[in-house]
Amino acid sequence: RNPDRVRDHEAVNAAVDQAFSVRSTAQVLATLADLGIPAGQVRDMREVYTWEQTISQGLLIDVEHAALGTVSLPGPPLQFGSGGRDDHLAPPVLDQHGQAIRDWLARPADSPDR
Repeated sequence: RNPDRVRDHEAVNAAVDQAFSVRSTAQVLATLADLGIPAGQVRDMREVYTWEQTISQGLLIDVEHAALGTVSLPGPPLQFGSGGRDDHLAPPVLDQHGQAIRDWLARPADSPDR
């Protein structure tokens, strides 16, 4: 029961760690699949960026950054239309748009463009 798991969380975590630490990720996922339990691998960012499915699904986009040159960023998980990626921009450098934002904030609240 959940109250017991919460109360004994250290013991539960130790038992889970012990059970899973002697098996590889592939072995654990295969066993869970055989049992009909849906599961997937948790990936770190390096694995996400190099994972074949990420690449094949076009989930990475290359953009030009003002200071770093070409950088690869996560793209949108959902794509509509022709799938063009021309509307994606790199993160701005420090204060790149600062003056425009300060000007916008200085406008009266009832201004039509605010």
